[in-house]
Amino acid sequence: MSLSEQLQPLQSPQSTESTPSPDQFDITGMVVRTVPTKTAALVASLNQLKGVEVHAIGDGGNLVVTVEELDGEKFALKTIESINNMPGVLSTSLVYHHDETDSAH
Repeated sequence: MSLSEQLQPLQSPQSTESTPSPDQFDITGMVVRTVPTKTAALVASLNQLKGVEVHAIGDGGNLVVTVEELDGEKFALKTIESINNMPGVLSTSLVYHHDETDSAH
């Protein structure tokens, strides 16, 4: 079974607040491979980190995770390093990165 077939999307709570559009944002997408018996605890820990969202969980302990920064915040690299060092994380693989600046300002 392929990784995309194994992943189960998570339901995000719908926010009723509208957030202002940032002038700059940065998003990093990655696969976090975990020890399967530690996956649930890691998901809870990851969801507590600023800018981090777990989008899907695979049966084998693979997680689809994003780290987002707004308006020039510079914590993504430190956050990814923290994720790498969490007990139960086997590896992280960067699979997507996008940086955008609103040139209208």
